[in-house]
Amino acid sequence: MTDATTPDLVANSARLGRLERKMAVVEHRVGQMETVPTRVTKLEQQFEHMSGQLSELNEGQQKLTSVVSSLGTKITWALAVASTLWAVLQMIGPTLLRVVFP
Repeated sequence: MTDATTPDLVANSARLGRLERKMAVVEHRVGQMETVPTRVTKLEQQFEHMSGQLSELNEGQQKLTSVVSSLGTKITWALAVASTLWAVLQMIGPTLLRVVFP
């Protein structure tokens, strides 16, 4: 071998080393890209599970709202009856007391 071919060999081997490093980086990145669908699939499954739970929670909340609404209606009627009876008792009470205790 001559001295003229030695620099060419060194340059070629350096170029080959750079290409190998670049290919290693590309292979690494491709390997990372292949794992993304697994994560996305897992996230999709978690999302579907959570949206199912939210639907159940919404149904439960609607039932609770209707129960609380009916309970509020009953309490309103009870207070109306109680206040009416109290007003009647205040009007009739003194008269009844005069009849019972002359």
